[in-house]
Amino acid sequence: MTNTLIVGCGDIGIPLGQALAAEGHRVWGLRRSGQLPQPLVTLNADVTDMASLSCLAALNFDYIVVTLTPGEFSDQRYQAVYVTGLTNIMGALTAPAGIKRLFFISSTSVYHQGDSQWVDESSATAPTTFSGKRLLEAEQVVAASGIHYSIIRFAGIYGPGRRRLIEQVKAGQGCPASPPLYTNRIHRDDCVGFLAHLIMMDRAGQPLENCYIGVDNEPVTMWDVKNWLAEQLTIDPGSLDNSGVTRRSSKRCSNARLLATGYRLRYSGYQRGYGELLAEES
Repeated sequence: MTNTLIVGCGDIGIPLGQALAAEGHRVWGLRRSGQLPQPLVTLNADVTDMASLSCLAALNFDYIVVTLTPGEFSDQRYQAVYVTGLTNIMGALTAPAGIKRLFFISSTSVYHQGDSQWVDESSATAPTTFSGKRLLEAEQVVAASGIHYSIIRFAGIYGPGRRRLIEQVKAGQGCPASPPLYTNRIHRDDCVGFLAHLIMMDRAGQPLENCYIGVDNEPVTMWDVKNWLAEQLTIDPGSLDNSGVTRRSSKRCSNARLLATGYRLRYSGYQRGYGELLAEES
């Protein structure tokens, strides 16, 4: 039986743990507080507090999945949770040589490219935002650990509990059509599905890459997404306020490497995924 540790048990970590348990894994979930649903084994600890991670000392794991959330959007928290937190985790593991692979959930914010360029896993990473810089530092901690690893750079995750764009449109917030602002998205269920798929591949002895971009098949402009959402909500797209939108990096992320693993996306584009969310409201 395979032993798996999930560090960070939110709306990705918990369903991933449940899916792995259904496949025969023994799964431990590390979170700051609260109990996890059975059969997941709860470990209460704070990755920013090295002493609290002593709970890992007597345990050995085949796989580790790190899917952290900083709690607030600040440089201090990103540094504490991602960089210091990952360093603490590495220091708390008593048998790192026995770990088959570590999976770290990062973000496409490590890419600095704008002007709607295409990026893939080989593209340069020179982030200008604090979030991108700290995540890239965290990736470097993983790469220097000596453990076999795969970093997954997810883009805008949406799904149950992640309805930010829907709420923005309901509040009348739009986006200018020009210059185009491309956005890349992936449904929460595909984040879970792809991670489980990679672990199954590794268990079967299939080679994995050190880095994957996790996005769906359809980079799309924010203007298109918000106008489509407005139409589904029976809101006149022309009534949306397109002023005051903070310009972000516009890039198109390739998922060719993800698809090459044989994983089949459940939500290949935003219309199916958001359509399902909207249908749940009616």
